[in-house]
Amino acid sequence: MDKGWPDLKGCFPFRLGTTSYILPAPILPNVRFLAPLVDEIELVLFESRFAENLPTEAEIRELARLGDAYDLSYNVHLPTDLALGNPDAAVRRAAGETLRKFYDRTLPLAPTAYILHLEGQPAAGNGSPAMDRWRENCLSSLAALFDTGVDRRRLAVENLEAPFAAVAPIVAALELNVCLDAGHLLRQSLPMADLFTPYGNKTVMIHLHGIDGGCDHRSLKDVPEAAWSFLRGFLETYRGGVSVEVFSQEDLRDSLARMAELC
Repeated sequence: MDKGWPDLKGCFPFRLGTTSYILPAPILPNVRFLAPLVDEIELVLFESRFAENLPTEAEIRELARLGDAYDLSYNVHLPTDLALGNPDAAVRRAAGETLRKFYDRTLPLAPTAYILHLEGQPAAGNGSPAMDRWRENCLSSLAALFDTGVDRRRLAVENLEAPFAAVAPIVAALELNVCLDAGHLLRQSLPMADLFTPYGNKTVMIHLHGIDGGCDHRSLKDVPEAAWSFLRGFLETYRGGVSVEVFSQEDLRDSLARMAELC
């Protein structure tokens, strides 16, 4: 490994990770490149409509081997195109079957978390009948998944661009864990404390990335100092996973250099 990369593996009391798409290449070359650098890799399986986005059984075996060889753990970002709250029962059922397929295929890796987007929140907002129905549909879809053996303790619901208040009742009703995305809060110009304070004890994964010119998933050098100071304080007692959610070598190198300030 180029000596320009900070050596942070095992440096923190939390697990430091990044995404499986730092090189413009498939998952395995990325994992081989990243294994000496981080404690954990976020397997980004964003789109279920592409068959190649689901790792093959042979790839899973190789990922497990690399995990053993490099003391490396994994978390899985489930596809973001799953409409668990859709008004159409057939669409919801298909979404649940797809989620279960990705869950089952990657389960041999013993992921520390499965990151879930609850997409499709109605524009009508909180208090509307449409929002109530969407929540009921999400609750029903997730309950059906749990009945099939999906472990609710492994799921972590991520905050998205829509207000987290929409999914908070689902998280509470099903006692789900949370993935807090600091970059999404930055993009919305919301204080970190808005979610980190009430949900800190339910957080099993944190996504860190900066904002540059309105675009997120950029280097941590683009995190404003006030937000960085808050995150630095939070991470002092945090013991879960942290994924530097960027998608290039340059952004990762700069981000790890800033993370080195905390080591």
